[in-house]
Amino acid sequence: MRLDRKLLLIAPAIVLVFVAGGLAYTAYQLHYLVDSAASWQSRSDFIAAVARGDKPLSEPQAIRILQSSLDAEAKRTAAISASRDLLVELSVIAFVCCGVLGLGIRAVPREHWPRLQFGRARDA
Repeated sequence: MRLDRKLLLIAPAIVLVFVAGGLAYTAYQLHYLVDSAASWQSRSDFIAAVARGDKPLSEPQAIRILQSSLDAEAKRTAAISASRDLLVELSVIAFVCCGVLGLGIRAVPREHWPRLQFGRARDA
């Protein structure tokens, strides 16, 4: 059974569509990660008020704030690392698909390609 030449073009094209979807998903997740930092100013203002003595803060509250801050930083670092790894994997997959598409295009016989006759007389 001979491999259909169209399959050489269709399969990598479908995979490239999924790669594009993965890239869009990663961009959305990174955007979501950046949006979560929007409350940074209010948290910074609260800590500044505690430092000035405007707001009281007990030791257990300070420890909880510190623990939650460290947990959030660890999760943010893990999310950025996972996004970077996903982008690298999607880039490798896209590169391989482009190579397979190139090989598939080269495998198509020349008579199927359109012949452009710019400024030349057509042989009838």
